[in-house]
Amino acid sequence: MANTTTTITTGSTVEVTINEPGFHGAWYVATIQNILEQTTPKNKTKKLNNRTSYLVKYHTLLKEDDVFQPLTEVVDPLFVRPLPPGNVCRNNDDNVKVVEVVEGDGDGGGGFEVGDVVDAYHRDGWWIGVVKRVIVDEGGVKKYVVLFENPVEEFEFEGCKLRFHVDWVDFRWMVPPKKVS
Repeated sequence: MANTTTTITTGSTVEVTINEPGFHGAWYVATIQNILEQTTPKNKTKKLNNRTSYLVKYHTLLKEDDVFQPLTEVVDPLFVRPLPPGNVCRNNDDNVKVVEVVEGDGDGGGGFEVGDVVDAYHRDGWWIGVVKRVIVDEGGVKKYVVLFENPVEEFEFEGCKLRFHVDWVDFRWMVPPKKVS
C-alpha cells in the first residue's frame, strides 16, 4: 500500500487544476513557491478566518505577455494535489478503490485497455479521458485512442503519454473503475 500521508510545503512539486472553462479535468505540474496565510474577518462578530493559498510556478504554462517565463499565480489549496504515484494498478472492480502501487512500468506493467480511465499528457498538462480503442501497428507497437469529455475530443497517444487516472480524496489516492460504454 502506498504511503498516503503527504505534506505540501514550499518547494513541493504538485499538480494544479484550473477552475476555468476549457480546463476541466486538466492537471498541470507546478512548484509551490510560497504558502500565503491571510487573516480576514469571518463575519459581523469580528471573528477571524485564517485562509491559506499557494503561490505556484507552473512547469509548462507560460506567461501570456512573456512566453519565455513560466506562469506564476496564487491558487486555492482546493485546486492543488501532490504528484500522483508513478506505478498504479488497473482497477477491475466496479467501485472506486484505494491506490496500490506496484513495481513496473508507469502504466502498471500491463498496458492500457478499452474503458481504462487515464490521464493523457496533452496541451502541456494531464487531461482525464477514457481509452476508446487500442491500435496495434505492424511492428506490434500499441497506440491508444482516448476520448476526452470536456471538450468532447478524441486523440491518439503512445503509451508513454498516458497514466492511469487517480483522484486525491481525503488525503488518499483513489482509482476509479473502468468506464463501460
